[in-house]
Amino acid sequence: MKLILDEEAREGAIRVDRAWELFFETKSGIPEGHGARLIPFTNWLWDELGKKAGYLNRNSGKELTLAIPAFGQEALDYLLRIASFWADEVHVKKKGGAISGNLWRKPVVNVFDDNTLDGAERSLVGKDDDKYQRFFMPLLGPGRAFFRVEEISNGQSAARYHSHSEVDEYYLILDGSGTLRYHDKDVPVRRGDLIAKPTGPDATSQLIADRGETLRILDMEVWHDRPYNTKDLIHNPDFNEIILRGPGWGGLIPTEALMTSEDFRKHYDEGYRRNKDGGWVPSKLRGHKKIREKQQ
Repeated sequence: MKLILDEEAREGAIRVDRAWELFFETKSGIPEGHGARLIPFTNWLWDELGKKAGYLNRNSGKELTLAIPAFGQEALDYLLRIASFWADEVHVKKKGGAISGNLWRKPVVNVFDDNTLDGAERSLVGKDDDKYQRFFMPLLGPGRAFFRVEEISNGQSAARYHSHSEVDEYYLILDGSGTLRYHDKDVPVRRGDLIAKPTGPDATSQLIADRGETLRILDMEVWHDRPYNTKDLIHNPDFNEIILRGPGWGGLIPTEALMTSEDFRKHYDEGYRRNKDGGWVPSKLRGHKKIREKQQ
């Protein structure tokens, strides 16, 4: 199939031009830094392309048009990357101009080379005094994975000491050495080490550059659903916090609020209301004839 990114909208085209402005409130720019803002748009485009393209889609035609605005180079590079997953030929037609040659882009990034990035890759770079990050998603597709390269300066950490309930995490040490805090243990790590933190045990981890050199890592996350569409419980023991993150969630509770569920099971059919401090008071509740009684 041939995909044509056309600045002159045509009947039957996928209206990227309208969607871009709706998602980003700009006609030509691209959100910079963390790729999270690109994910909802890319999910939408991926689903639209899936209706009309695909290597096993026998209902697709030979050519499909995407109506685009007059993109800046970074945004155009990004769209070319996404379109290239779906077709062997990707062309651009500027307003009033001829169709370009094949601009198909390879589905490849280099985790070591920070100097020869295309416009889309440059837009997904984040820098500050202590950390350098290159975000790869959804540049590499909007699946359930989320990858980034991080450089952590000496004395800093990649993230809080934390666990996830719904995100499997893996870290590959690309360069340097440091310390892995894993639950209650400190483990030295070096170049080539692949670290696993699957969901289930709710084990906490943190990577720290504490050996006199910069630590460069590939941070790999695999989500239960597409990234940021998953409800995830995050535990930050150092901060004594449990975070509820995800669609329909947005809250924080202290770790001490986490109690055994034995009392819940024992008094499941009795009416009561739980207090902030973990205690309870009797309460008459609809659908429960019995009211829980305080013991004398």
